[in-house]
Amino acid sequence: MPARPHFLLPVLALLLLGACSSTPQIDAPVTANWELRRAKLNAITQWEFTGRIGVRDDQESHSSRIRWRQNDRNFVINLWGALNIGATEISGNPERVRLQQEGEEPLLTSSPEELIREQLGYELPVSLLDSWIKGVPAPGLNHIPIFNETDQLLQLQQAGWHIQYLGYTSAGLETMPSRIRMEKAPLRLDFVRLNWTLE
Repeated sequence: MPARPHFLLPVLALLLLGACSSTPQIDAPVTANWELRRAKLNAITQWEFTGRIGVRDDQESHSSRIRWRQNDRNFVINLWGALNIGATEISGNPERVRLQQEGEEPLLTSSPEELIREQLGYELPVSLLDSWIKGVPAPGLNHIPIFNETDQLLQLQQAGWHIQYLGYTSAGLETMPSRIRMEKAPLRLDFVRLNWTLE
């Protein structure tokens, strides 16, 4: 099998954007508190976080620092450290994306999903990640949620993905995910130590 491009992690970051594995798999009913929380999180359209992202499949794994800034539908993602590549910036919106690595020509695409599929052979739900990263299901698609006692998501199944919310942190008046695992075999994405700024 040919070696994957060295920008595997930056491309996967286009997806971009306290439970443990022993948590009972009991699907809690949707409550009025959850509906209120989901509405408040969906209304947050300007935010930023810093942290780390790890990418693993059945052949290799990588990790890097990440900063993600979102302004409505527009985003800027910066990646650096831990990899043998220069600083990387990914910017755009769901219709158009620019990927710039230090010392290389930029990649431009009108379809992030197509870029990932061409380069990696994976079909990844780029357009869903800005919801999942905030701790809410993407709108308009069937999903199976599992909640904790304060109506935060512990786990979510949607679009063939299994998302685990392994930690939360305070961000002003809201609590936001600080550790997230997203899995669809053979791929696993880990977002850890997320530090949020909400506007």
